[in-house]
Amino acid sequence: MKARKIIQTITLVISIVAFVLFIKNKKESYLLLWMLSFSLASLLIGKLFCGYFCPFQSFDKGWGYLLSKIKINRIKTPDFLKKKYIYLPLSLILLSLVILKIASLSLPIKLKIPFLMVAFPILAIFAPDLWHNYLCPFGLVMRLPSLRRVLMPKIDQSTCTNCILCMKACPTEAIELNNKKLYINGKKCILCYQCEKECKLDSIKV
Repeated sequence: MKARKIIQTITLVISIVAFVLFIKNKKESYLLLWMLSFSLASLLIGKLFCGYFCPFQSFDKGWGYLLSKIKINRIKTPDFLKKKYIYLPLSLILLSLVILKIASLSLPIKLKIPFLMVAFPILAIFAPDLWHNYLCPFGLVMRLPSLRRVLMPKIDQSTCTNCILCMKACPTEAIELNNKKLYINGKKCILCYQCEKECKLDSIKV
């Protein structure tokens, strides 16, 4: 577990540094191509991109840690933004812009505004699930059924007492209570491992 945390921390730091450098050097199209490719690869390997290579996840973890230390809570995601007819068009627009930006590598298309920078103020102000579950264009791709989910945390039902501490800690509401048992929804899990960290009985393992 310790080695995995170290690897995850290193890869997430590299991801956000790379994001800044690519934007600064006006190479956003290449960055988006890599991010979209990894998102499509989620069909085979699950949300490995979210947990280990996403710059937004990197920012979210760091910012969330800072806020927890000074005991400030982000604004809860408004219910109206969870409606499909609201978030789906917004997410599709962002995904379309991503595709157009990538297409600009070979077509005469100009999109100079780094539009995905909008993720940072959203993550800074609102609860993480707004971006991760509803607005992220790469998350929209990763909602497709995955053939395999690697490095997924699982709940040991034989030791779990349903204290729901993990459910409260999950930033994307991926932990659900069904038939008086807790389960992790692989479609929502972004491999942040907050649940594993929060569990007092060591019932959540990868």
